[in-house]
Amino acid sequence: MGLLRWMLGPHEPRPPDPERTVEAAWLPLWQAQLVLHELWERDIPAVMSEDFTSHLRFGAREPMARIYVMEPRLAAAEAVIEEITGYPPAHLGH
Repeated sequence: MGLLRWMLGPHEPRPPDPERTVEAAWLPLWQAQLVLHELWERDIPAVMSEDFTSHLRFGAREPMARIYVMEPRLAAAEAVIEEITGYPPAHLGH
């Protein structure tokens, strides 16, 4: 990847795609439900997906869920999640 970047030069970051859904957070299920409702209250459309495989990983000791938002709303959603939980949102696999 470094060689390719050297050959092509730095690329411009792409603007947020209004048609793209992205993961905003990976949270314990109970916390995700609270955050989801708070996002809705602040007019940030979001959905939650229970992560049924989280018990197979060492990273989770309880039922987990993922919260998804549209890409242009990601920064606002992450700010709300950090405000509610007190921590920057974790992203599984990032």
